[in-house]
Amino acid sequence: MIGHKIGQIMTRVDPYAMEPLYPEPGPLEEPALALLREASALGAQIHPVTRLAVTDLLRTINTYHSNLIEGHNTLPRDIERALAGRFSASPERRALQIEARAHVEVQRLVEERLEAEAPPGLTSTHFL
Repeated sequence: MIGHKIGQIMTRVDPYAMEPLYPEPGPLEEPALALLREASALGAQIHPVTRLAVTDLLRTINTYHSNLIEGHNTLPRDIERALAGRFSASPERRALQIEARAHVEVQRLVEERLEAEAPPGLTSTHFL
């Protein structure tokens, strides 16, 4: 069982409650594939300099949302400051900035690896 602490209350979650981890194909499969095709076609029309700028911005936004899900509220401006090496004097905020900076750096490393080599699968033991 997996436990989650909410305030002072410990809840229990059985792993089977998270199934199916890989849902069966359904009615959203084809629209999702169409969205991917259209996004790819749109991306191909964007100037490379603009694409790099948008990619950098999205890394920050992804980090913000991912950390927020974990209860770590690091504002995008604080993430940008951390990326520039300007950390808060507050130990709590500085720790969040360091975490966010690491998140962005790991995301960049994963992207670089994906461009350099085709992984056997994003969830494979080898890739992870």
